[in-house]
Amino acid sequence: MTDRPATSLASLDIAAMIGGRRGIIDMSIPGVVLVIVDTFAPLGWAIVAALVSATAVGLLRLFRGEPLRQATMGLGGLAGAAALAAVTGDAKTYFLPGILANAAYAVLTIASILIGRPVLGYVIAFLDRGYAHWQDEPGLRRAATIATAMWAGVFTLRACVQGYLYTHHDVQWLAPARLGMGRPLWALGRAGRFFVLEGKAKDASDPVSEADSS
Repeated sequence: MTDRPATSLASLDIAAMIGGRRGIIDMSIPGVVLVIVDTFAPLGWAIVAALVSATAVGLLRLFRGEPLRQATMGLGGLAGAAALAAVTGDAKTYFLPGILANAAYAVLTIASILIGRPVLGYVIAFLDRGYAHWQDEPGLRRAATIATAMWAGVFTLRACVQGYLYTHHDVQWLAPARLGMGRPLWALGRAGRFFVLEGKAKDASDPVSEADSS
């Protein structure tokens, strides 16, 4: 039986997983459209414009013969948020699902640290077999805790800032805050994860590596 080559954390290209540079751009277009239209039109019109742009991106990807996963996920999220705003009669509730999601992620990451089971350790071990030993090695366990804390900070900051704007009815700032705290903070959290975890993996294909480390 042929062993499947181990996946290196460094070789995991998140951008490629979501469609490469074009996929990232396509996922960002509806948010950019929402922010631009929101500067000169009511938020309701901005939401409609974002939905239209997401649909246009999906059709364009279809004509180009590209995967529709990014467009479908983006359109589904936008449609759900827009429907919530329509049902409640308050346009600001468009942002509520994202705020609640970030709050939930913040609670999950913080709770995992408090109980000594940093969730990012499990995520990294799932993505890269070289980190499967993270719970048995104090240094790597500490690194996983630090990486999880970085992501907890990202989620907490998003939830707090956007939650504050939401509860204080500063609707005009919610769209810029959501866009501005999206990709940059995601990139920061990803960079921090690599900084504390990269280079600590074992060679899963080398049976001697574990013996040498003990």
